[in-house]
Amino acid sequence: MNIETANYIIQFFPRLMTELEVDALRHSNSMFKLMTPEDYNSIESYKARVKMYKDRSLITDDPKTLSLLDEGREEFYIKTATRIFEQIPDKIFFNYCPNCNQLARTPYARQCKHCGYSWHDTIKANFKVNKVIELQSRPNSLFFIGDIKSGTINIGNKIDLTFLGIANKPVINSIDFVDHIAEQRAEVSLGVHIDNDTEKEYLKNRGVLAIPIIIEG
Repeated sequence: MNIETANYIIQFFPRLMTELEVDALRHSNSMFKLMTPEDYNSIESYKARVKMYKDRSLITDDPKTLSLLDEGREEFYIKTATRIFEQIPDKIFFNYCPNCNQLARTPYARQCKHCGYSWHDTIKANFKVNKVIELQSRPNSLFFIGDIKSGTINIGNKIDLTFLGIANKPVINSIDFVDHIAEQRAEVSLGVHIDNDTEKEYLKNRGVLAIPIIIEG
C-alpha cells in the first residue's frame, strides 16, 4: 500500500482504527505540534508544554502505544491502513475518478486532482439532516428527517454517507413528510435500507449534521 492510499484511509475512515491506533495517532500529531526544546524560549517553557499535553492525554508514555510508532509516522500510517484494508475492506469507500481511475482527494470529491475530470452532474440535491430515526415496525430501515436545501429528490436516488466515514450510499426507497402542525411546517423523511447495526447506531447518535448531505442520481 502506498502512502497516498494510507493517508486517505486514516484521514477519512478513522472510526475503523483500534483504540490503541487512535492513541498512537493522537500522540504523533501532538508531538508534531509540540516540536522540540530548541523551538522554545527556555527549557522550562518546553517542559511546561509537555506537562500540559500529558495532562490532557495528548501524548503518552505507554510502551504499547509508542511501539506502533517505532518505525516512524509514515510506516505507522501504512501498517494501520493495511490492517484495516485486509480485515474490513467493505467498510472503506474508495472514490476513484471515472475518467482516469485514480484515487480522488476525498471520498466525496467530484473532481479529480490528477486529470481534472468533473462528475458534479451526479449530484441531484443537498439535504440538511435534522435527525436520524429507526422505527420498530420497519426493521433494517433508517429515516433521515430534514429539509431539502437544493435540487429534487426522487425514490431511487442515493444518500452519500461517505463523508461520515461510512462506505455506503444507500438507495432511497421512501419519501414522506413529517408535519409539525404547531410550527406550521413540515420536514421530509428519506427512508433507506441499512442492515448493519453498528452503522445504524452510529448514524442515529450523530443527530443533527452540520452540513447538508449529498443526494446522488
